[in-house]
Amino acid sequence: MIGRTRAAIITVILLIIVGALFRAKAEPSIPADSSSIAASEGGLLAHTLCINCHVVDTQGPLVRTDRVPSLPWIAQQPGLTPEYVTNWLSTSHQRMPDYTLTREEIRQLTAYIFSLRKQQ
Repeated sequence: MIGRTRAAIITVILLIIVGALFRAKAEPSIPADSSSIAASEGGLLAHTLCINCHVVDTQGPLVRTDRVPSLPWIAQQPGLTPEYVTNWLSTSHQRMPDYTLTREEIRQLTAYIFSLRKQQ
């Protein structure tokens, strides 16, 4: 009887672990350090730097007439990860100005972009 109870408990624990792993894989992670302060600072940066080309908040269209995607649209892309956004912001791109962002600014902008995902 004790053996069956122990087996049942182990089975339940394993099911909980497997369920948590599937859930974590299905939902792209939001940076662990994306506090509201970092997202707020990232919003200020976006409204200062990115607004020249992108719609940076949920008040504007998802894509501008010149086909530049909005930050909320970017945030909603399936499979988008904080690591991808961080890498993207860490390198220069042909169509984007090279602002040479600091690591902290990149972290803040990433937190802001993922905060837009939560709002929608």
